[in-house]
Amino acid sequence: MNPADWPALPPGYTLKLCVSDAFDTACKAAGEGAEDGLMLMVDRPDRCEAALVLRPLDPIQPALTLAYVGLLGLHDGLAALAPAETPASIDWPDRLLVNEACVGGLQVAHGPLVEKEGMADVPDWLVLGITVQMFGDRSDDAPGIELEYTNLHEEGCGEIGVPQLVEAFARHLLLWLDRWQEEGFEPVRRALLNELADKALKIEANGDAWAGDGATKTWRSLRDALRHRSWVLPEPASQPS
Repeated sequence: MNPADWPALPPGYTLKLCVSDAFDTACKAAGEGAEDGLMLMVDRPDRCEAALVLRPLDPIQPALTLAYVGLLGLHDGLAALAPAETPASIDWPDRLLVNEACVGGLQVAHGPLVEKEGMADVPDWLVLGITVQMFGDRSDDAPGIELEYTNLHEEGCGEIGVPQLVEAFARHLLLWLDRWQEEGFEPVRRALLNELADKALKIEANGDAWAGDGATKTWRSLRDALRHRSWVLPEPASQPS
């Protein structure tokens, strides 16, 4: 990728390209001492892969609500670039949906729990990784049949490029991160509820969720849910040049 085509990130971010797997690369860099704000991005036109290193100052449970901050940043970043009628939403705890099908989502990892500024159980580092499928398989002669997964091109967002999406994600993430730091989790929680595909889902003040109603109501731990991502994007047999 020509440096002139790199995303223009807000102050505080440092962008580096990587060959593959931005999330694992960012986790390794975080464990080796990478500073807060390092953004890794894969130079790949058909799939947006990026990951951000953070150095939280909060214990593990509130720190993990940064996953919601990341999801809102991704959702709002896409909404800012996509046609106005694009039906984007969030599926708990980590999926980005367009037209009710998954185009990708977010994954989270954290380092060892340590003491910082007098607080225990604070993650030494935390990585937010995003992946969004931009194009599908060029050899697919019947796109749109797959109901669980889709891509931005098939959903009318084919003009969006990876650098633009990474830039929009970074800017909207920063807006939500500032609110999270200044006002706490509550405005993030309210915004998330508004964008959830499942309007019956309830998010608690600690980030955990309740699904269902009455006797069928079940509690879902955010920490447990984020241990493994709920989505795996299909790998195209051929990629656009």
